[in-house]
Amino acid sequence: LPSTIISSFSEFEKVISETPKAGVPYPFPTLDYMTYGIRTGETVLITAQEGVGKTEVMHAIEHQLLSRTSDAVGAIFLEEPKRRHLQAIAGIHLQRPVHLPDSNVSDRETFSAVQTVVGTDDRLHIYSHFGSDDPEVIIDTIRFLVSSRNCRYILLDHITMVVSGLGGDNERRALDYLSTRLEMLVKELDFALLLVSHVNDDGLTRGSRNISKVADIRIDLSRDIKAFDPIIRRTINVMVSKNRFCGRTGPAGQLLFDPITYTLHEEPDYGKNVPSGSN
Repeated sequence: LPSTIISSFSEFEKVISETPKAGVPYPFPTLDYMTYGIRTGETVLITAQEGVGKTEVMHAIEHQLLSRTSDAVGAIFLEEPKRRHLQAIAGIHLQRPVHLPDSNVSDRETFSAVQTVVGTDDRLHIYSHFGSDDPEVIIDTIRFLVSSRNCRYILLDHITMVVSGLGGDNERRALDYLSTRLEMLVKELDFALLLVSHVNDDGLTRGSRNISKVADIRIDLSRDIKAFDPIIRRTINVMVSKNRFCGRTGPAGQLLFDPITYTLHEEPDYGKNVPSGSN
């Protein structure tokens, strides 16, 4: 009997008796209610068109993981310099846009905030490469972060940037391969992968439809960046369009960007309707 097959009652009982995984809550109540949080062994795909605010959402999730767990985190942000990334983490903690020249926040204050959020050395691992890279390098890097650095959560923003230099069918094949390998890695090593992909005007993941197919949960972000009303213009609409864990799909709240603190908060009309203790 192949080792990949189980068939006895004792094996079935062992599987059923496994302790359920507790998800780390999202920083946004409705999204947390819809998904039961972030679990290891799952790939969460976050999609958006350019300029919607996907990186800010990823920053908020990263800050939540660092604040609510003691686990190591790997951050691969291919469109963001390292300094800006650390400033974003500090800015959420300080509730101030520390990356702006008129923020009046010193480098010492920024570093102190990063220390407070991260807590210990060698806990937050930031990928130092900027721009596109070889898919095998990204796969090997994630395997190293999980296996050798004990990272339980990996954030990749964004997958299409990895192969952006290929173009055409080569890009599609590379994205098909990369997304499949990443999902296999998630299941093999039991870590959580939060993955960003751009979408086209039809809402399809750019470059490859396979990116959406392999994900366990898909979260779609949209924003009317041309709206005259500044509140509407700063509001990100959240939609869960795929949810293998519990099947809850549909609208998952609205996130309002505060230009003073440079942070995202769920609109209260959504949050007040979320059952308490949903996670």
